[in-house]
Amino acid sequence: MLRKQKNTSFIVFVVCCIISIFFFVYKDSVLINQTKNSLSNFFSLLFMPKSTLINLNNLESINDSLVKKLNITLSENRLLKQKIRDAQDYYKYVQKSNSTYSLSSVKVLSHAMSSSAKIFTIDKGYLDDIPKESKAVINYDGNLVGRTFYVSKKTAQVHKINDKNFHVFVKTKNNIKGQFTYKNGNRGVIESIAKKYLNKISIGDTLYTTSSSNIYAPDIPVAKIINVENNPIRHELDITVEILANINTLRNVFVVKK
Repeated sequence: MLRKQKNTSFIVFVVCCIISIFFFVYKDSVLINQTKNSLSNFFSLLFMPKSTLINLNNLESINDSLVKKLNITLSENRLLKQKIRDAQDYYKYVQKSNSTYSLSSVKVLSHAMSSSAKIFTIDKGYLDDIPKESKAVINYDGNLVGRTFYVSKKTAQVHKINDKNFHVFVKTKNNIKGQFTYKNGNRGVIESIAKKYLNKISIGDTLYTTSSSNIYAPDIPVAKIINVENNPIRHELDITVEILANINTLRNVFVVKK
């Protein structure tokens, strides 16, 4: 049995040698070249599905990369458009403003996570010439949105007007004075206005900051009157107002340095 296997192996070896010699001698013959081409085509067809899958994977990878680049480009484009809009808003405000306020343009970095904490953070501090003492903060329409209350080197926190602990003295155009106090939503009330002024105030009147504070420069628009009631059991008018500034859409604001 072992001898038979050796003979078979020897015969296979001899045959392989003869074939190798044949291919070596006739390597440039037409028949050999045709056979090589046929075998090459056969194996190309055999491995074509694998090559196709590899190419598809490469295309998918390239496509993913292009999608990521497109998303980055779109994000950068949105930021650029936003900067252009902010610059246009700033220019419009400065053009229409007749005030002598000294303003510092700042960006809103973030709003407090807690709904009960009515503050937001701006991107400048006392190293950027923001006063350490509290100052009024207004939006690009010139309406009051709050006041600074903690100023660090590079950032500052702003106390929003829509906080129940927020109070500011206000006046009408004909100098009737009272105090604004926030209530809820975008509403507040004006306190300490005597009933004798009932015929001198009207729904739609705008209320402004007074000159009686070191925090607020005078004549900053705060709110407009939406309801006036003369309650017979009270010594003052019940006046409901609506805050002029939209606190929830703030992106850039001004610190009023006077």
